[in-house]
Amino acid sequence: MRSLCIIPVYNQALDLSLVLEKCRKGIACDEILLVDDGSDDGSETLIEKSGFRFLKLKERKGIGHALIQGTQYAIEQGFDIVIHMAGNGKMDPAEMPRVLNPILEGKADYVWGSRFLPGGRCDNTPAIRRYGIPFLFNLIPLIFTGKRVSDATCGFRAYRVALLEDIAKGWDLPWLFKYEFEYFVLAKVLLSRRYRYQEVPISMIYPARRKNYSKITPVISWWSMLKPWIVVRLGLEPKRISSASSTPLPKRPDERPASQQRAEG
Repeated sequence: MRSLCIIPVYNQALDLSLVLEKCRKGIACDEILLVDDGSDDGSETLIEKSGFRFLKLKERKGIGHALIQGTQYAIEQGFDIVIHMAGNGKMDPAEMPRVLNPILEGKADYVWGSRFLPGGRCDNTPAIRRYGIPFLFNLIPLIFTGKRVSDATCGFRAYRVALLEDIAKGWDLPWLFKYEFEYFVLAKVLLSRRYRYQEVPISMIYPARRKNYSKITPVISWWSMLKPWIVVRLGLEPKRISSASSTPLPKRPDERPASQQRAEG
């Protein structure tokens, strides 16, 4: 199975160089795709000179949109597995096998990391997250799906592309363009009886003595992260107007030549 790691980037010049350097030392996936979500702080130059494939989006619509565009690229190019990894340096590319291998070994269809499992690390994690995630946010999956997880917010994920069109139809619609996309898919997987999921220990290392460690904003982003659980539980997700609005899973991926860059709206 071919795997693609999608790294969304928006104004992360301070951390992106180190991420790219680590990726050049060796990665477990078959290909890396950088998705520039409208950066203007120098990240765009780092991306263009990185040597990795990249998408340059014309305007910033949100991390969900960036991941959706990367996933559509994966489908077009015939990848079987997509991996999400942040471009802010908190996740270690060397730990990619932890989220990828269970799928390659046929043990899971959807895998995500946990900084709170034995073997995981959460150095410098702000107190609001160190305690808020285990004791508050992890209650959301439990309430809406009945499933216990140890780190519902970790963005280091891998999953089989095929499950999107099976259990998460409408995964590319605009209401998922912010933080909704990742939680929509996770909620669908937790409620599914057909797909196996697994949490694995990973490291989430926050920068020491830096305040702007995240682009998540109170209230607005929190609602964006909560909404998919409510929508999925109540069966309220919008439907596609027609099948033509979706990107079909390719039957013959060899017919689609890869491009070094593609601009998206």
